[in-house]
Amino acid sequence: MRDNLLLLLGPGFDGLNRSLQEEIYREFYRFLYRPIYSMINDHSAAEDIIQESFLTAVSKRPSVESDEHMKAWIKVVAKNHTINHLRKRRKFRNDISLEFHWDKGGQAAYATPSFEQEVVAKSLEEQVSRHLLDMKPEQRTLIELKWKQGMSYKEIAAEVQDTESAVKHKLHRARSYLRRMLNGEGGNRDE
Repeated sequence: MRDNLLLLLGPGFDGLNRSLQEEIYREFYRFLYRPIYSMINDHSAAEDIIQESFLTAVSKRPSVESDEHMKAWIKVVAKNHTINHLRKRRKFRNDISLEFHWDKGGQAAYATPSFEQEVVAKSLEEQVSRHLLDMKPEQRTLIELKWKQGMSYKEIAAEVQDTESAVKHKLHRARSYLRRMLNGEGGNRDE
């Protein structure tokens, strides 16, 4: 990070010319993209988190004088936004908890899951993948958009060119089928 980012936290950021503001944003983006992306593996979500972090940095403006203090503060802001994103996404997925921290190089480092957690997660992932293959292509697509990509009902509706209400209904049926299959109850895939 260059000293230009110190201008981000100064009281006169809003008064800077547009090209300098854009350069500062690009530096901010380069500083945060890799660690955030390594935690969430989603380019567009990483960009959203960076933008939210940038807006927070501009609006909060803590009083720091050194580049190192500023980097640490920006990392904390980005980490908090990333955690919030993961929490929202986890509501829609049945993930084993991922705990992580930022290492000194600014990279995301995951806590090592226990052997039991790894076995359970791998088994569940294999079962879900197997049952997804048995589903209708339309149902499989909806589930993958919702759980793997974390899209909202509205986003899915736009993607598959259907109404939001229809997407909710179809996803409910697809989840019910998948739940029955995972519980060993069987079921008709057309339900």
